[in-house]
Amino acid sequence: MHHLGMRRRGIALVVISLTLLFSSSLNASAEPTPSPSPDYQMLMNQYKLDLDRFRTLVQAREKARSQINRTFMLAVNDANYEARITMKIAKTAAAKNEILSKQKIAITAASVTRDAAIVALGALPTPPVKPVKPVEMATLDKMKNKKSSPSPTR
Repeated sequence: MHHLGMRRRGIALVVISLTLLFSSSLNASAEPTPSPSPDYQMLMNQYKLDLDRFRTLVQAREKARSQINRTFMLAVNDANYEARITMKIAKTAAAKNEILSKQKIAITAASVTRDAAIVALGALPTPPVKPVKPVEMATLDKMKNKKSSPSPTR
């Protein structure tokens, strides 16, 4: 009998030891260090590449638009300069009206050319969408162990 009791204690001790060993290793594995998943990391790298491409496209479009506006301003300045010079020579009201009319036509033509060139650039490129980081769900054990704190009352 004594021998049977010792055997039961030994088995119980082994079972308890194994239980504690596995439960501690399960708890350790249930709380992994947060690291981004490989899918999220791949999406983030693609996002960075797309963002660089987007910025390059926006810079190129802005440079082209700037050149278009520069050309427009040169045409307007030329029309205004020519109108000022010829106004000094004009003596009659009819000649002055003709000069002003030519100036307005030149500015309108420059404006139409500028607008057509900007439309030819196309729409602004759409920015890439940043991937959403996956949310890790809390384990049921963690939620059970948390005690709610009493809410403050006023």
